[in-house]
Amino acid sequence: MRVFGELVIAYLFLAGLGAGGTVAASLADLLLVREPFGAAVRPYDGKAPTERLVALAFAASLGAVGLGISCLVLDVGRADRVLALFLAPRLSVMVVGAWALAALGAALAALTLVRFLYLPWASRRAVAALEVTACVAAVVVAVYAGLLLQMNAGVRLWSTPWVPTLFALSAASCGCALMLACGLFVGADGAVARMAQAAARVDAAVIALEVVAAAFFLAFVLENDHPGVEASAASLMGGAAALPWWIGFVACGIGAPLVIEGIYLARQRVAPQRGQLPTAFGTASIPASSPAAAWALALSAALVFAGSAGLRAAIVEAGAQRPLELQPVSAQAAEAAQGEEGAPAAPEDATGAEAQPDPDGAARAPEDEREDISTWLS
Repeated sequence: MRVFGELVIAYLFLAGLGAGGTVAASLADLLLVREPFGAAVRPYDGKAPTERLVALAFAASLGAVGLGISCLVLDVGRADRVLALFLAPRLSVMVVGAWALAALGAALAALTLVRFLYLPWASRRAVAALEVTACVAAVVVAVYAGLLLQMNAGVRLWSTPWVPTLFALSAASCGCALMLACGLFVGADGAVARMAQAAARVDAAVIALEVVAAAFFLAFVLENDHPGVEASAASLMGGAAALPWWIGFVACGIGAPLVIEGIYLARQRVAPQRGQLPTAFGTASIPASSPAAAWALALSAALVFAGSAGLRAAIVEAGAQRPLELQPVSAQAAEAAQGEEGAPAAPEDATGAEAQPDPDGAARAPEDEREDISTWLS
């Protein structure tokens, strides 16, 4: 039985991408770019390449969050159930996550508009305060997506804290990758190369932390003797969840980006330096840039996105073994009971649920069902 469908998996990925992109773009502007606003505001075409890079990252993050919210609403099926979250009398993780998602969407919309429209009344101080607020909401959204699964007591695989840890690290890696991907559309000048180098360094460090978290997660899965976790382990190792885990997450999301970004950073160390870039900590040398490097980093970003989607799909798919956790008797016990009573046992499907007779008297296996988020809203 599928616990969640494709729409929820898409929401988990898009929410993480939008949250990570928000943090990356906000920190880039606060620490490196420090774009002027107010009377000094410029139209988008007149902005510096680094300013256009930040603007594109905010716009892409807004699009990801908007699509994620749409997937969530479509999965619920009724808008009133979504609105009920904001009127819930009790404070819960889901309610906090809903408010954080709404705050993130509103902040991203404002940060995007102020960079693409002529708004001379928007001061630099107000924009900086909005970026800090967006960062706080984005962190909550990134962590909340993993906690949403961990709170589901019916799936033992998700009970480990390594699930929200992996989701949060994956969101951070997606944020860095989003900056690298947007750099392809603003020109490969020295200042953009400096920001790309910083994003690649942070991404490489985050991916290294993902490797550690994934190792602890696999240790939990392989050493746990719970029947449901054992079935999930079989799914991850060679079953339905193996392809998105090993090819999507491990190969595309971890291995390939580490190689590409490692080669890029190694070449930047020996590349000739030119120019100076003002930062929050003084000035820094700008490494030389090339279109080939921008394309390589964009490829690395696409692989990170694929790995992030693969991670969420694999963990959700591996958790689809929940009926095995709840099955009260084993197959051997059912055969023994059949032998003692002398009556044939009702046929079972692969999940252990008894087949239901149809009106014509023929046995009919239960349909593949899944839960949506609305199940948790009651």
